Amino acid sequence: MYGEKDVYYDFHRTSQMAITGLTAGVICHHWYIFLDKVIIGKSLEMVIKKLLLDQFICSPLIIFSFFATVAILEENPLESFTHEVQSKFWTLYKAEWFVWPPAQIINFYFLPTKYRVLYDSTISLGYDIYTSHIKHKIKSHPEK
Repeated sequence: MYGEKDVYYDFHRTSQMAITGLTAGVICHHWYIFLDKVIIGKSLEMVIKKLLLDQFICSPLIIFSFFATVAILEENPLESFTHEVQSKFWTLYKAEWFVWPPAQIINFYFLPTKYRVLYDSTISLGYDIYTSHIKHKIKSHPEK
C-alpha cells in the first residue's frame, strides 16, 4: 500500500496534455473534413489512400503540434521545441504506425465524418498516456 506522501499527481503535466489534446482535436476535425472532400468513398482503395495521407501528413503534424504546444507552456519555448523534436519525434512517429493504422481503417471505413474526431479522441485517451510518458521519460531540456 502507498502512503499519502507517496501519491503524487502532476496537475501541470495533466493540463499540458489537455491543451495539446484540444489542439490535436481541432487539427483532426479539419483534417477529416478535408480528407472526405478530397477522397470520396469508402472502398478499400479510398480507405488506404486516406490512411496513408493520414500517416504521412497528419501524424507528423500532430506530433509537431504536440511539441509546439507543450513548448509554449514551458521555459525557453524554441529551445524546448527543438530539443523535444530532435530527441523524441521518431519514437512517437514509429509508435503511431502501430496504433493508428488499424484504428484509422475502422474510422475511415465505418464512421461518418462527424463521428471521426470523437472516435479518434477515444483512442487517443490511451495513446496519449504513452505520449506523455515519452515526453517526460527522456530529459526535456538539453544539458548545459
